[in-house]
Amino acid sequence: MVTPLRTLRNIPRLKDITLILARHGLVDLASRLGAGLRVRLLGGSARSENSFPRRLRSALQDLGPLYIKLGQLIASRPDIFPAPLVSEMERLRDDVDPIPFSEMRQVIESSLGRDLADCFRQIDEQPVASASIAQVYKGMTLDGHRVAIKVRKPGIERMLEQDIGLLDLFAEALAKEPESGGFDPSGIVHELKQALETEVNFNFEKNAIDRIRTSFEGDADVLIPGTHAEVSSREVLVMDWVEGISIGRLEVSGEMGHRIAQICAKSLFTMIFVHGQFHGDPHPSNLIWTSEGRVAWIDFGLTGLLTKELRMRLSRMLKALVSRDYEDLAQQVLHVGYCHGDADSFALTQSIANRLDPYVGLKLSEVDLPALLRCIIEIATEHRIEIASGFVRMTRSLVLLEGLTEILDPGFDTASELEPLLVDLMQQKASPDQLLRRTADQALDNIEMLTDLPELISEALRKATRGRLRVESEIVGMDRLARRIDATGRRVVDSVLAAAGLLCATMLFTADHPWMALIALMVAGGLVARILVGFYSPWQGR
Repeated sequence: MVTPLRTLRNIPRLKDITLILARHGLVDLASRLGAGLRVRLLGGSARSENSFPRRLRSALQDLGPLYIKLGQLIASRPDIFPAPLVSEMERLRDDVDPIPFSEMRQVIESSLGRDLADCFRQIDEQPVASASIAQVYKGMTLDGHRVAIKVRKPGIERMLEQDIGLLDLFAEALAKEPESGGFDPSGIVHELKQALETEVNFNFEKNAIDRIRTSFEGDADVLIPGTHAEVSSREVLVMDWVEGISIGRLEVSGEMGHRIAQICAKSLFTMIFVHGQFHGDPHPSNLIWTSEGRVAWIDFGLTGLLTKELRMRLSRMLKALVSRDYEDLAQQVLHVGYCHGDADSFALTQSIANRLDPYVGLKLSEVDLPALLRCIIEIATEHRIEIASGFVRMTRSLVLLEGLTEILDPGFDTASELEPLLVDLMQQKASPDQLLRRTADQALDNIEMLTDLPELISEALRKATRGRLRVESEIVGMDRLARRIDATGRRVVDSVLAAAGLLCATMLFTADHPWMALIALMVAGGLVARILVGFYSPWQGR
């Protein structure tokens, strides 16, 4: 039961929510949100033979934009939620009836600070698309460019703010449903709030379009629409109008189907593995085949980010898989996620060995990457490891791409298109300059850690003298821990000495003592070599 003080300002809305939940037979969920007797009785009469996921999807559809987004977020996190719930949430639709143009006109003029005639030469009053957050119109700028005008619906921000106050309560109540999988409500709500901040502020989408378009400048096969900053704002986004046929309605086969599938796959792979920012919803309706024979990507409201760190971890996963190093693969899985509770590396390694053994020995061109990533996410879920959202979103995009290419060309070999990019990714990770850069970064981190050490020791001594220092120990693995501490200490000392040697060499060269500088440089080089050997040794850290 929720605390009345927490919901005092939102009692009317909370009442509406519990009524809708009860109407769809979710009386237990409504009760946890403080539903009254009348609502509970209504819920009892509304129960049907439909499953919990289906009833929840229908309720979220009726609850409005924020709850639709919550359902779509559930669908994008198969590493947290059970498969039946994810599958049902994927059916949520964001298409709604449009609101009159007169109301949308006020939003445009208020947001841009000008009359509509001073912004656009012409705009069709009938929207080409309508969703819960925004509507899209076809128009023309004053200089004659045909554009798509995306306008946020009036009052949507106030509506979302009202529901945001109840979202924590709703998530906590949903977490107690056995069919929900017992997820972490605070983490999901935080992720949803971040996603909504991006979606209701069109400046973020404009920046994403501009960055991705820069990556494909000069590409004869891919078109990313341009944006018009002079008539765009937080509530209005103006993009070039793309003329063509949605790939979802395109009837092609043979060589043409293969070429379109190849362009779609190559462009998404380039976004993910080369540039790191990618389209998060490569659905057939979000890709257009133009009359010039190019694939145009539209609707960048949902994008994903794969950092250099995550891309490096992915390359190490593939390398560990090829070399049958299940221990390293388990470590990479732990690095790309957050473990709820204590991580059992041994159990995780055994699960990986049992489930991923069929992939061992395959060439990169023979690895079904979407299936492999789904399998890794399933293993992580079993071990209560929450994978980084960028990694999960990448997996989802690759799965959607697989379905798209299956429609265009059933015999399309996705892995062969992906192999060159993955090989480049692994080679970049192993290149000398990358190794040197990571070693330098580690040396700097160790030196910084060393400078913090006196303060940490002083703090520990102060706590000890005040009787507030609590020491916990676990005998299991103590020898291994001691070896790791010893190895880390040696690396810290070597890093400090190497840095000092390089500094001395620089000063000696400046003072015109080349031979002494060369000796100092050789000493520093020997220390760096020892750090590298210790860091990349297969026995390091064991």
